[in-house]
Amino acid sequence: MKNFKLFWICLSSLLLLTLGLQACQSNNGPKPIKYGTDQCAYCKMTVSDARFGTQLQTKKGRVYNFDDVQCMIAFVKESKVKKDEVSAFYLPDYSSQKLMAAEKMFYLKSEELKSPMRGNIAAFSNAADLEKTKETVGGTTLTWDDLWK
Repeated sequence: MKNFKLFWICLSSLLLLTLGLQACQSNNGPKPIKYGTDQCAYCKMTVSDARFGTQLQTKKGRVYNFDDVQCMIAFVKESKVKKDEVSAFYLPDYSSQKLMAAEKMFYLKSEELKSPMRGNIAAFSNAADLEKTKETVGGTTLTWDDLWK
């Protein structure tokens, strides 16, 4: 009987420890967006263009996908999720379509980019790629903070 109680105490402790560690895990990076299937959390359109699909992750681990950076910003500005509840914003590199941390990217706004919601803003992982695209499509260079104004 004593061994049986000890077994259940150990098993319960292990289970609680595992659940506690999972709850405390930090953001492990962007989650894959299912282009052509996932819906924009703001406008409800299908997220279809990998050059513009964005993602927001909350501190509680909830993931929201958007078809355009403008939808993501409007979603936060309208307090669907408060900015201080967000653990990460991800945007795709226009060239590689790889989701990356928004704060580290370079931005270009051009009417020639033709994003889904006509925000017409593309993100780049480096300034050289931005400048190369800007030579072709023109436009204005922006910062992450500029997008929130």
